[in-house]
Amino acid sequence: MATINASISINSDIMSYPARINKSMVMKKLQSCNNIEETSGLRVRKFTTTTATEIVDHADFPDDKAHKLYIRNTSSDKVNSFIISYHATAAGATAAATIGRLYGGDWMLMPYDGNVDINVASSTAETQTLEYMVFAEDFESAKG
Repeated sequence: MATINASISINSDIMSYPARINKSMVMKKLQSCNNIEETSGLRVRKFTTTTATEIVDHADFPDDKAHKLYIRNTSSDKVNSFIISYHATAAGATAAATIGRLYGGDWMLMPYDGNVDINVASSTAETQTLEYMVFAEDFESAKG
């Protein structure tokens, strides 16, 4: 049985008392003890325009599952960023909603239920590279 582990370690001294957070998890299927065993594969995409581009199509994944989405800005440039948003056409909305920005070296790991498209727009027309992957609960039997 495959296992996908995620870990994070945060140590901060910006407060009067140090903050230390060390967490890990095994990615599990929805309401199950079974592990997530599939991925979309690690994808790398270069952006040379500020036009929003879909990187995850909700039609590729079953709805209402415990997928996880990883995205990383591979740049070391701290000025330019990627704007991450979701476009909830599957949920009846027509406009995109911003999740946040990833500056050079920033990354994110978030739950993804398969109900929305994930879009990315570069803040610059200069070449930037993004890597991303969906850890999917059930990729092969996705709708569509």
